[in-house]
Amino acid sequence: MESENKIVAFIKAVDKQFFSSFISNGQVCMNPIKWFRDYEKQDSNIGDEFEGAKLACGRDFTVSFADPIKSYNSKEDLKNKMDSADYQELGIGLNFKLFYDNDNANIFSLYAITSHAFDEKSGNYLVPKKFIDEFSNHRFVIFIDPITLISRMNIAISKLGKSMKSGMVKYYKLDEKLVKDLSYFHKPNRLSYQNEFRIVFEDEKAIQQILNIGSLNEICEEIDVTKKYFLETTDNVNFMLKSIGK
Repeated sequence: MESENKIVAFIKAVDKQFFSSFISNGQVCMNPIKWFRDYEKQDSNIGDEFEGAKLACGRDFTVSFADPIKSYNSKEDLKNKMDSADYQELGIGLNFKLFYDNDNANIFSLYAITSHAFDEKSGNYLVPKKFIDEFSNHRFVIFIDPITLISRMNIAISKLGKSMKSGMVKYYKLDEKLVKDLSYFHKPNRLSYQNEFRIVFEDEKAIQQILNIGSLNEICEEIDVTKKYFLETTDNVNFMLKSIGK
């Protein structure tokens, strides 16, 4: 029987200019979904044009249009009018995504380190090289007490009158198949190297939120992600990380 793959720690890439306020004061920035979609143009690893999509298709779909249906008496009437409409094809499309106008939320992202990441006795890099390269203007911290971090975030979000949701992001293939029933916890698989754990609260009128969750000195520390580490489990909850160099 396979052992359970538990989250044992989080790593956060923190922009260098905000590092001191993040560590000392616990200032956490939660940007809205639409911010991430727009930011794709500046940085395709932090931003994501598919953020918040409910349906997605990557390629090889046909784009067609017809005159608008201005009225209908029932769902059956609407279906009949859609089926009998005079469609004209515009061609083959790329990167189709469907959003709901009133659908928005705020997001805080972390890299999740799981127990299965330490199966090798020779030690492991905590994050992929691609993650380090893409966040080259950041400093990295490791949260050695994930539960306390989540609890503090929950308290801060509750003070806003919002309900927190959290969990691992699932990654989907962006190809010729239509992917349905997507949520805030889905992203295209080109971003799977981020192994993201996400904290979210929904808000139709979401704006950037800066939360203050208190000093983080006792629950995280800066870490050199270019080194290999060995995980030593002390009990079912606690563990020790030992650096073994580059």
